[in-house]
Amino acid sequence: MMKQSNGDSGDTTDSRAGPEGVPGGDNAWQWLLLGGLLLTLFYVVIPYGLLASSVYVAASVFAAIAIALAVKYRLQLVRPFAWVLIAGALGLAASGHAVWYWLDLHGLEPFPSLADVFYLCVYPLFMVALWKLGHRSGRDAGALSDALIVGVAAAVPGWALLIDPYLNNPDLSAIQLLVSAAYPVADLILLPLILRLIFLHRARITAHLFLLSGMLAYLVADMLYAHGNSAGWYEPGGMTDGLWLVAYALIVAAIWHPSASVEPYCDVSQVEMSGRRLVVLGTASMLAPTVILLTAGVDVDVVRIAAIGSILLFLLVMHRMAGLMRETHRQADELEKLSRTDPLTGAANRRYLEDALDREISRAQRLDSPLTLAFMDLDYFKRFNDTYGHAAGDELLEELVRLWRSVLRDSDLLARIGGEEFVVVLPDTCSDEAQEVVERMRQSTPRKQTCSAGIARFGPGDTAEAFVKRADQAMYAAKHGGRNRVVLI
Repeated sequence: MMKQSNGDSGDTTDSRAGPEGVPGGDNAWQWLLLGGLLLTLFYVVIPYGLLASSVYVAASVFAAIAIALAVKYRLQLVRPFAWVLIAGALGLAASGHAVWYWLDLHGLEPFPSLADVFYLCVYPLFMVALWKLGHRSGRDAGALSDALIVGVAAAVPGWALLIDPYLNNPDLSAIQLLVSAAYPVADLILLPLILRLIFLHRARITAHLFLLSGMLAYLVADMLYAHGNSAGWYEPGGMTDGLWLVAYALIVAAIWHPSASVEPYCDVSQVEMSGRRLVVLGTASMLAPTVILLTAGVDVDVVRIAAIGSILLFLLVMHRMAGLMRETHRQADELEKLSRTDPLTGAANRRYLEDALDREISRAQRLDSPLTLAFMDLDYFKRFNDTYGHAAGDELLEELVRLWRSVLRDSDLLARIGGEEFVVVLPDTCSDEAQEVVERMRQSTPRKQTCSAGIARFGPGDTAEAFVKRADQAMYAAKHGGRNRVVLI
């Protein structure tokens, strides 16, 4: 059936769902996060004793149970086995807290004790879970290498600040020395796995941001505890202990957030180097010479000069790499633009149209939103070329695209697929609105030229090929009907 009708072609809001557009999302994660933070605040402000220790253990047990329940009842949870490991790790941590507080409140020495066995078993589970969360990414090598660079660099100040004080403490027994050093060593192994996920998944998934923030909070709490023990300022019941509870709350919020059901993707390659990544790697590379500079004795001036030279060299190399990186990105942007645009008019080309149309069809099916497509062809374009020359024909096409784009929204797509043939993709646009838009385009055809257009609406079961073919048939109907008109099929 063919018809002509008028409609309002005003802009409509693009309702494209983001990576967190998960059906059935709820706000349970907000209440869980708020409850965890309030428990943390309550623990920190009340005096250390039986009540505080009970609150701490209860909060830890609740975090483990909350994660286990999410694994059991949440549908389409991504990497459920990794979350099972995290739930087990928090269960072990809760057991360690219970033992530690029981010993401490009964006047017994909680370090080293059975509590440390539970605590140290947490780390392997965290490590495997973090590895599993990024296991399926096909471009892992670059992210892992960068994470190892930062991890190895962090090991130098970590050794100087957290491990070396224990090694030089004559009051520690062999078992105390072993257990004390095991925590910062485990943290330094865990750090690259956290950074690997940060470098690997730039999908901005909120659940991952919560999880990574929780893991980083856990590491910071560990390091503060290790330094506080060696320096003598740590006291149970303070902000350091509270930071572990903050970590648990963030991890629980991560698994209960709707975006935990979103499959993460990797959009980086092994050779990609962003500006922020370059700053992180350059800063990490300067940690070792900085430690040398700050810890060298007064009689080792050569070491100091070497450290200063190393820092300057790293800064110069970073400056040089930044210039190369900017040029590489500029060339890549130009190549990307050439691969998807028509060189004469700047409109999209056929290749980009095919990819974009597949995306819009998938989106229309997923969101049950309208999608229309127009096939447009200049009338008597060959005669115009023969009369005014091909240079004038090129100018006509360039002016035509500029004027037609002024009618369209940013979310619409104009593509040139032949000499004078164009396709317009109109997402979130019904048939009447599409006819109004295409009619305005037809009337804005420059240099007193005319065009014929056919419009088709995407229907159930349509393929991209059938969709375009129906619009093409409508355009030919406009041609056969006398040209210079719009036909809706």
